[in-house]
Amino acid sequence: MELVDKYLASLDEPKKEWVTSMVNFMREVFPDVKESLSNKIPTYNGEGYFIAFAAQKNYFTFHTDDMMDACKEIVDHHKSMQSPRVSDIKALKKWSKVPLNVQALLVGNVFCSKCGVTTIVDYGIHEDRFGVVLNGFCQKCGGRVARIVEDC
Repeated sequence: MELVDKYLASLDEPKKEWVTSMVNFMREVFPDVKESLSNKIPTYNGEGYFIAFAAQKNYFTFHTDDMMDACKEIVDHHKSMQSPRVSDIKALKKWSKVPLNVQALLVGNVFCSKCGVTTIVDYGIHEDRFGVVLNGFCQKCGGRVARIVEDC
């Protein structure tokens, strides 16, 4: 922690602000992840992964062995925020392989944080790294709900 703090103190603005924000985020949200200064940049080592970042001359760098997974999570998150009624082709193909009686059970067994178990209506189907996600609305209150259907 002390070495990272010295590194932060050595930076000029706005670099200092950028890196300090990331360091504070990591310290607050992931206090159990080991912090170090590796290759002269703040590095966070967990069990089987690492995250490192620094402010270079004209840009900010972010390093991790799981960069592709991180990018996929970002894209998937933003896709899920789009209109729930829009579906993607790959997801529709996967969903069509689920027997109709099972589809009906899944659509009728969705959790709403306000109503509890409900039926999802006006939903779209989106591909996810775990399978497909049904994004739609609670039949009872109209709130947004989702149901993941894992790949088998």
